[in-house]
Amino acid sequence: MKVEFYEDPEDIKRNIKTCEGRHVQQIAYSSYHDAFTQICFGCDVVRTSMKEEDVNQKDCVVGRGR
Repeated sequence: MKVEFYEDPEDIKRNIKTCEGRHVQQIAYSSYHDAFTQICFGCDVVRTSMKEEDVNQKDCVVGRGR
């Protein structure tokens, strides 16, 4: 899956509405990071407002399937 980073959570909310009813998706909100994350299986993309450096921490696994 491709990962896209957005500074404004409103951009992710717009994508959520665009995909809603068309694609299977999962939405998460992190109160710790104050960030939205959308996993859209139809678009095959993860969209997040988390900072890229927070996602790329060595104890955080993104996009690594088994």
